[in-house]
Amino acid sequence: MEFVKTLQDSEVRILTLSRGKANALNLVMVEELIEAVRASEEDGDVRAVVFASAHPGFFSAGFDIEEVFAYGRDDMRHFFGRFMELFQRILRMPKPVVGALAGHAYAGGAFLALACDVRVMAEGDFGFALNEINFGAVLPPALRRALINTVGAREATRMILTGDSVKPGRALEIGLADEVVPIGQVLDAALKHAHRLTQKPPQAFAFSKRALQIDLGYPEAGETLDDFVTQWFSPECEERRRQLTASVKTKTQASG
Repeated sequence: MEFVKTLQDSEVRILTLSRGKANALNLVMVEELIEAVRASEEDGDVRAVVFASAHPGFFSAGFDIEEVFAYGRDDMRHFFGRFMELFQRILRMPKPVVGALAGHAYAGGAFLALACDVRVMAEGDFGFALNEINFGAVLPPALRRALINTVGAREATRMILTGDSVKPGRALEIGLADEVVPIGQVLDAALKHAHRLTQKPPQAFAFSKRALQIDLGYPEAGETLDDFVTQWFSPECEERRRQLTASVKTKTQASG
């Protein structure tokens, strides 16, 4: 795989995002992640999965703006459909899944983190944000439900309607993070959580995890993307995305 590196730590598989300094998600990377998650679920020697980043400072900045924002309606529906397939596969994996967030997690990167059972964040000036409202996009039901179930209705409402970034200390207070440690200790801490959960009886863990998701009202896989796609191609969202793309290009040219 080009953008996803796989390592084994005893019974724990580490899937490391490695695409540029910010791990911007494009279709190739999403397909690689789907395959890596599928293989991890089917491998009987894997008892837990840890998602990590090869680039300290970023877990993932979200979707690749220059590539994904240029998609037409059909390509965008396909891309986001595959991304939601990835989200659902992580969410519904019957094995423990831990996120090692050694840096920023924005938009699509935050979505991946929300699908994990446990999240370890790095101390420092890092942010976690579902900032789609800032460029006129909306969240599908599964993503809204994941945030509500993680931080509660009031905090989820604030995060979604403002798009504001949550710092690690606040993330710990509201239940978004299970632990906050120095950046160099994030992976080790995540592995400790994963190894602890591998000691649970696997059938009971898998049943309880799925039963809780049903109890908590997670939508079934295969939900419609009509609302997301319609809003994505609305005039207000197209204009906000155009502005954001131009800003990114300007910053890239200035730094180059």
